[in-house]
Amino acid sequence: MAFRPLQSPRLREALHWSPAPATDRRNLAVAALGMMVPVLTGLASGRLETGFTIGLGAMLLSETPSATTSSSGETTKDGPSPLSALLPAGVAVIIATLICGGVWTDPALVLLAGAAAAISGYSRPVGVAAIRFIIYLVLSVTVLQSAGDHRSAAALIFGLGALWNMVIRRLLVRPGEEGAAQAAAAPPARQPTPAQRRAYWRRTLRTLSGWQFPIRIVAGLGAASVLRQLWPSHHFGWIVLTVALLTQRPIEHLPVKTIQRALGTALGVSLTWAIVTWVSSPVLLAVLICLLAIAAAVARTRNYLVYAAISTPVILLVLDFGKPLQTSLLTDRLVATALGAAIVIGANLVLDWGLKRTA
Repeated sequence: MAFRPLQSPRLREALHWSPAPATDRRNLAVAALGMMVPVLTGLASGRLETGFTIGLGAMLLSETPSATTSSSGETTKDGPSPLSALLPAGVAVIIATLICGGVWTDPALVLLAGAAAAISGYSRPVGVAAIRFIIYLVLSVTVLQSAGDHRSAAALIFGLGALWNMVIRRLLVRPGEEGAAQAAAAPPARQPTPAQRRAYWRRTLRTLSGWQFPIRIVAGLGAASVLRQLWPSHHFGWIVLTVALLTQRPIEHLPVKTIQRALGTALGVSLTWAIVTWVSSPVLLAVLICLLAIAAAVARTRNYLVYAAISTPVILLVLDFGKPLQTSLLTDRLVATALGAAIVIGANLVLDWGLKRTA
């Protein structure tokens, strides 16, 4: 029988291109202004690296997952307000600045992520904010570690990107518009009272299933941190970032998002290699990064594989701007992605086995 890989349901889902959401045009405008204005300002003032970092902060504010699971097990798209999206990101940047640069950085990162994961089951808004905090904390630490002795300035500049994202959304998106569109698409549901939420959350924390997400995020980030410390000559901080991005609240042995992230990063690293090989002009590089950031905004809600492939060059080029991007560095990114995905899948398998044994 002929081998037909596209008949695999997971692969078909990984390659599926979703229809454009109703807010796609405004999201596109937010992405365009979020990257282009800082980059053009940096280019005009001779501080292109600063412009890139602000633009990256604005772009990565949308990097967090757009869905979470409620206490009833129902997965729903979130529509956070600009302020509710900025608050966990801002707190993450501040905390990353405080913990970055010492021997305690990795342990503090793991413990903080575990604490955020533990409270994520309280309610849907808390879950969205907690996941956003975890990912932005890891992103912030990654950016600050690449900044060397200029961590405080890098943290301020990176945080300005998140603030710039919020300002643009305030100007382009009418208050309540996104939430109204989602409310119209779904039937209204009865909301539990705060007392009911607390009671349910306390009950879940008395079971292993209530701790499965904190256990997986702590174990995954811990293992990633150990691998980074074991091979300091390699750029394995990408493993920590991969684990944070791929660890989701529900347990799934081989999540589609993991397939998309792995394939997308491989394509993204190849695209980065092509860019650094053929593009030497800072002006042309600035144009390419702006175009990629805009394309990433289109792909983010349509296909995560394409999003990962497009956003990876932006992240790599900005984080390592002014430094020679050698083939060994890009190879490290590929290896780190594979290791991060393996850690996530392994944690999912072990916890799922443990839950079945205790059921």
